[in-house]
Amino acid sequence: MAVNIKSPGLEGQTFEARLIVGGVPQPTVTITDYGVVPETVEMTALAQRVSVLDGTVTDPSAGRVAPRPDGKTSLALFDIVDAQTVTGDLPGAQSAVVHVSAAAQKRGHPSGEGYWLPVDGNNRFICEPGQRHRKWHWGKSASAMTKAQIAAAAGVTEATVTGDWLLARPQYGGTPQTAIHADLFSLVGSTIKADNVAGRSDHHLLERGQDFTSFGWGGFCGEDEIHPMRIGAWGVGADPVIRLVNNFLASPYCVFQDVATNREKMNQWYTFCQAYDHVDIGLAMELSNNWMVTVRETTILKAWYDAPKQISSDGKWVANGNHLPGIYASTEGIVVDSCVIDHSGWADGYDYNGDATKPMPTSMFSHAIYFSEWTLDVTIRNNLLSRASSCGVQLRAGVHLEGNLFVDNNLAAAVNSFSGNKQFNNVLDNVAFSAGYKRVAYSEGGYNWGYDVNGPLSAMKGNIVAHKANPDDAAEIAAKPDNWDAVTGVSNSVKLVNDTQSWRFSSQNLNVDGLDPAVLNQTTIQRFAGMKAGTTFRTIPEFVADTAAAPDIGPIVREGVRWTKSRFGRPIPQRTAPADLTFVPDPDFDGFRWDNRYNWSTKDLPGTNAADRVDLSGNFVRFGLTNASIAAMESNGAFLDASSGKLTVGTLLDAFDLQIRQSGQVWIGTAAQPLAVNAISGRLALTGEVTNLDLRAGGQTQVLLGPDCTVPAGRSLVLSGQRARVGWDGTGTATLDIAGTLEFRRGVMVSVDPASMGPIRYVYKHIGNMVTGSISGFTARVAAVERTTSRGTRYNIWLDDVTGTPVVGDVITVAPKRNGDGTDDPTTLTLTAVGTFGLSALRCFRSGAVGDGLAEPTVAATLTLAPTARIVVPAGLPSGTYDLTGPGVTVVNNGASLPAGVTVTGGKLVLTVS
Repeated sequence: MAVNIKSPGLEGQTFEARLIVGGVPQPTVTITDYGVVPETVEMTALAQRVSVLDGTVTDPSAGRVAPRPDGKTSLALFDIVDAQTVTGDLPGAQSAVVHVSAAAQKRGHPSGEGYWLPVDGNNRFICEPGQRHRKWHWGKSASAMTKAQIAAAAGVTEATVTGDWLLARPQYGGTPQTAIHADLFSLVGSTIKADNVAGRSDHHLLERGQDFTSFGWGGFCGEDEIHPMRIGAWGVGADPVIRLVNNFLASPYCVFQDVATNREKMNQWYTFCQAYDHVDIGLAMELSNNWMVTVRETTILKAWYDAPKQISSDGKWVANGNHLPGIYASTEGIVVDSCVIDHSGWADGYDYNGDATKPMPTSMFSHAIYFSEWTLDVTIRNNLLSRASSCGVQLRAGVHLEGNLFVDNNLAAAVNSFSGNKQFNNVLDNVAFSAGYKRVAYSEGGYNWGYDVNGPLSAMKGNIVAHKANPDDAAEIAAKPDNWDAVTGVSNSVKLVNDTQSWRFSSQNLNVDGLDPAVLNQTTIQRFAGMKAGTTFRTIPEFVADTAAAPDIGPIVREGVRWTKSRFGRPIPQRTAPADLTFVPDPDFDGFRWDNRYNWSTKDLPGTNAADRVDLSGNFVRFGLTNASIAAMESNGAFLDASSGKLTVGTLLDAFDLQIRQSGQVWIGTAAQPLAVNAISGRLALTGEVTNLDLRAGGQTQVLLGPDCTVPAGRSLVLSGQRARVGWDGTGTATLDIAGTLEFRRGVMVSVDPASMGPIRYVYKHIGNMVTGSISGFTARVAAVERTTSRGTRYNIWLDDVTGTPVVGDVITVAPKRNGDGTDDPTTLTLTAVGTFGLSALRCFRSGAVGDGLAEPTVAATLTLAPTARIVVPAGLPSGTYDLTGPGVTVVNNGASLPAGVTVTGGKLVLTVS
């Protein structure tokens, strides 16, 4: 339909015009034919990113659109890599033609996926007790019970006291008063990590002040993401010392907490879903070939060699043979949060010429954090990274780098993702103080450098680099006479956005016009450290020591960043009052992360006040790497992907589409509108009335249905596979009304024997996705993976949503290995065994989330089948009787027609297959 515009005096001329439809300005159009608005409007967008389109665009041929408060439209093209054209509709019968440029980085943004759990009042990850759980208190002091003492106390022979025997008797080792001696650990360990033994959520607590480096943790395995094995501490004194050196399957589903490691490089390889929480690393960390590893509230303060590993022929430290980063990683899905990494790669008193008889000298090869070009999906935030030999961070494949304090590093941050084969660099709200000036005669590298950020469409927003030298210290000023980087302290490569502020770091200040120089001159790390200590100044070494000794590191770093940014005129919003927050994707950054404050209308995060209300405004949003409790949430057509952390919502205000996976948890109070959930792993908990549920529960998820839940006509409750647990926990009564479909789908366990631990993490990455058998043609979703040998060279794969029947010899393809050059190597596995098909029943179960997590449920649940209810059971089950509901659940059939073989017997829903 043509739209005619009359503009006296412009006949015969080309001019610009903008329609306003319903009060919303539409795109500016160029009019070449007097009085006629073109029917098609040309626009541009970027693949793998969010782009902002001028006007209200609807019904795109690809991607997802969502309205913005300014009347424009967000177009998310996360799944598009190649150049193409996307079409859409505009008001007034116009069409949008969006020309999409090819992805500047093949792998898009760092995903925001990682391992994150709820935290307790002491800021520790909560490790819930699972189905296979007990506590072990291990000791070396005189009070720890020996094997002989346990045998005497139990009235049995010492030969009776085996690992299996102890496992079944928590009265020995279950409390500090009954701690058992470390000499018994090998008995227990051999039992727990024996072949074909399922993972456990045990808490192994080590006596403080003692050395447990003889304990081997390789091959231990927790139950699942929210029920990990915990290796922690008990008693008073210094953290217990452990040894973590594994070049094979290294403790999946495990959290190391309140422990220290010895003066040996910590190696953890070929694992997944692992966390280090309040750990003191004695030398350095190496994390290789892993998926989803989190390092938080951890200190690395002595990352230097006490003696050279290699000496040159002329008696010097070999720079590229003795290099040592605080953390080295060649892995995926890594989070480094709220840590102190200091003094990495050199020791005080080193010789400028590298004399091997002196302490370790600085070099260009040692950094606080060094991640290889294969290290993807990286989040580094809220850390104090200080006095590194070379770089605070040296990154090669893209990063989400947020809110860090870089202090006195030779180069604050080297953030490089050059080739277009990797991920975008998103660098936000970081503060760098003090140019490092550690000099050496050879392999020196850069010094006096700030942010070296390079790569296609790299984005820098809210960053500060200040004070090459402390303005209150004349001696330090004199000791730093020249500049390796002579301009602003920021690399001059082209960036998507760069508003970095620079003050007295290099020869030119940047973005500080109008600010008071006196205030900026007094904005130093030494003055912030003094303020924290109740004095005027503290030195950088003193600040590092103060921060490392504090109960929690993250709050100090965040305060330092906020203090600095406020004084530089760009404060991070702080509020105590509740607010209404709208998700407005920032096109300069990822545009999908809940934990990125730039994606929110208030520029802070929901949950700052528990009465906050959230509108996702139709966007794709990934919740993860945080925990939040809010009063209410509105979707407006959004899709919420909860991959980690815990989101608690009082009320859902409209229809919601939700996916829960990995370690994500979503707790919902009330929901009167349609709630559609795909639960793969983690937990969905419904704590109030939910009147319109449509749920698929598969994988190894937990679903707590709450006191009052309804599946109406036209909606479904699907239980898929053998690992999902769906039902109730706690006390009281509960009802589940089914007027729609209650469906049970087959699951089966298959085994593979690749004689290698490498592929196990790619199976884990594939959970929730489909596989197809090469011989039988069966299809299924991967539900879970378990190691069957302690070295992880054989493992079981649980499948759900199974159609057909797998056979031995079937080859399946799971998640590929993503190479540093942008290519993918397929991961294929051959089935060596196929187990028995089975189902998961609706039941009452101990979830680990109620009370102390250890009390068995007493809730009385009623499942009511309305006349319109449909029960769907699969074909292909072996002959036998299958309980579709478990103990504690009473079934009432109010007129539903049951399929052949399904009966209500004794208040239980039962399937008989003949």
